[in-house]
Amino acid sequence: MQAMRFSLLQPVGVILVNALIAGFLGAIGVGNSYAENFLISQCIGLSIYAGCAAALRWASTPQRRLAGVIAAVPLGAGAGVAVSTAILGRAGSAWASAMAWQSLLIGLLFGTAISALFYLRGRMSQLESELKERQLREAQAEQERIGAQLRMLQAQIEPHFLFNTLANLAVLIRSDPQRAERMLADLIAWLRATLQRTRETTSTLGDEMALLRSYLDILALRLGERLRFAFDVPEALLPRPFPLLLLQPLVENAITHGIEPKVGGGELRIAAGLENGRLRIVVSDTGVGLREAGSGSGFGLENVRQRLRALFGEAASLDIRGNAGGGVAAVIELPA
Repeated sequence: MQAMRFSLLQPVGVILVNALIAGFLGAIGVGNSYAENFLISQCIGLSIYAGCAAALRWASTPQRRLAGVIAAVPLGAGAGVAVSTAILGRAGSAWASAMAWQSLLIGLLFGTAISALFYLRGRMSQLESELKERQLREAQAEQERIGAQLRMLQAQIEPHFLFNTLANLAVLIRSDPQRAERMLADLIAWLRATLQRTRETTSTLGDEMALLRSYLDILALRLGERLRFAFDVPEALLPRPFPLLLLQPLVENAITHGIEPKVGGGELRIAAGLENGRLRIVVSDTGVGLREAGSGSGFGLENVRQRLRALFGEAASLDIRGNAGGGVAAVIELPA
C-alpha cells in the first residue's frame, strides 16, 4: 500500500506543480521575476514533498501517516521559504520578510490541497485493495459452499445405486448364485474405482466412461439380453475434465424408466462430441419413451440439474427429449 502512495508522490510531478504555482504567483503580481518565483516555489514544494514522503514511508499506522502529512505542510513551507531566501541572498531584508509571508501562505494553501489530494488518493487505493480482498474472501466462501453442495449431491447418487444393486443381489443369491457372485465381484470393482475417484478433486470424461462401463456390466448381469449398450466417444475427448458421476443418474434413469419397463428391453447409447465450442453428451435409449416413462423430473435428473447449475451456472444445460424412433434422449451441453 505504501508503494502505491509513493507512486503518487513522484518528484517530477511535484516539480511540474511547483512550476505552475510560480506562474500563478506571477499572474497575480506576487514576487518579482518568474525565475525567483520558480526558485521559491520549488524550495517550498519539494520541502513539503520530502516531509510527506517521509511520513508515508516511516509512519507505522494510518493515523500517524495522516498526522505526519499534516505536520509536513507548515514545516515544509517554512523550511522552503528559509532555503529560498538564503539562496537569493535576501535574508533579513524587507522584501524577504514580505515575500516570506506571501510564499508561506500560498505554500500552505497549495501544499494543504495537494497533500490532501495525495492522501485521499492513497486512501482510495487502500479501500480498493480492501474491497478486492473482501471480494476474494466472498468468492472463496462461495466456492467452498458450492463444493459442499456438490459433495452432498454426489453422495446422494452413490447409495441410491448401491441399495438397488444390493437388493438385486439378494434376489440372485437365491435364484442364480453364479450370477450373484459375478455381480458381487463387479460391484466390488465399481466401488473400489468410485471411492478412488471421490478422493480426487477432478475427473475426466475418460474416467467417467470407464465407471459407466463397470456400472452397465453390473446391470447387464441382472437384465441379461434385455440390455444392450454402446459408447460413441472420440478418444480425443477422453482427457477432458468432467464432473464426477454426472452421467450415471442419466444412465440409471434411462434403464429404470425406459428400457426395463419395455418387454423386449432396449439399447442404451452414450455419445459425445464438440459442437460450436461446447461439449455435447447424449444419453439415449430405445425404451418406452416419455409418455410412459414420465416427464423426466425425478430425483436423478434434478440432481444432475443442480450440479450443472452449481458448476457452470447458466452456461450448461440438460434437455430431456423424445427420440424419433422411440425412447428418450438426455442431452447435456457444457462449456468446452
